[in-house]
Amino acid sequence: MARKTNPIPQQEIDVIKSIIKNNGKIPIENPVDCKALSYHIYAITDKTISESTIKRFFGFHVSNFSPSYDTIRILREYISKTIENTTPDNNQIEKLVIDFFNPHHFENIDKGDKGFHASCRKIALHIRSNPVLFEKIMEPLAKSETGRAFYYELFPDYEILSAFQYKGYEIYLQNEESYEGKLFAHCLLFMKYFFDENFVLLKQKWLLILKLYDKNSTLHPFVLGRYYQVYLIGTYYFKKKEIATVINEVFRVEKKQPRDRQHLFWDFPGFHYYVCDALWYIDEYESLLQLSEIALKEFKKSKEFIWKGYYDHLYLYNSLALVNIGKAAEARKNIKYINPENFYFITKAYFEKLYDELQKRLN
Repeated sequence: MARKTNPIPQQEIDVIKSIIKNNGKIPIENPVDCKALSYHIYAITDKTISESTIKRFFGFHVSNFSPSYDTIRILREYISKTIENTTPDNNQIEKLVIDFFNPHHFENIDKGDKGFHASCRKIALHIRSNPVLFEKIMEPLAKSETGRAFYYELFPDYEILSAFQYKGYEIYLQNEESYEGKLFAHCLLFMKYFFDENFVLLKQKWLLILKLYDKNSTLHPFVLGRYYQVYLIGTYYFKKKEIATVINEVFRVEKKQPRDRQHLFWDFPGFHYYVCDALWYIDEYESLLQLSEIALKEFKKSKEFIWKGYYDHLYLYNSLALVNIGKAAEARKNIKYINPENFYFITKAYFEKLYDELQKRLN
């Protein structure tokens, strides 16, 4: 599905641009700065990105330029070696974040504690714009049960997943003992390989996840949805003839999802949410329409997921399905339910891109 995924996700490109512009050693304000940046990249990494490539990357030369994976890999290395946080007490912030997730400060904390979530959200917002800080705290957080539960499990961030967050999930896997946690992290790494279009590692991870999955286990809808997201995308790429069988299984599983269970995000159709994403990628628009309508009509809307914009996302999937089966007029009726300003920060750029796709197809 190359037309729906770029070799490098646009959200990662935007993050890299922002980090280098705002926190880098070389200010990128004019085309002439690109030459200095090229020299600095070579001095730091011993690898070369040409001045012309940098000019196209930062938009000084207008073209249909799409950066290669090698270019992005070098820029990632450059960022990790040279970017410094402008906050003068960065070491203090590092200690504060690690200390915050230190379980010795409390006997236990409920995973559904909204106040604690709010504090964790502020930390996640800070981490996503500071890859150097993440490099320093990713291991302590992944080794901490509290860090795994309240950072890695709550804030898988599509905008930074391929850039640097994936490293934390690799460490998470080394420390997490629960079956559900391991399945969750493997699914996140599958999506990293999917965004990178690394089909060798994508297939390996897909086969591992299928082997790991226990159909007799009880999984949280978010984790179960991620599993079927992986199952569908992997089957489309590597065993396409079985797609119909997997979709039939999806709808059998869907019927078993509780409609009225409360606490710890069970009140949102998380299973449907992630499966909708997969159905969009594999062009199964009729199934996407059916599943998104079930999610929007049969589940009571949770206030938390209203302000997070997750229902806007579901209406967006529903609209994309409608427009692709020739029902543009019905899709336009959904526009009033979709406000890109509501999109939750960990997938905001991801869904803004889908919203732009919808607008393009409606025009």
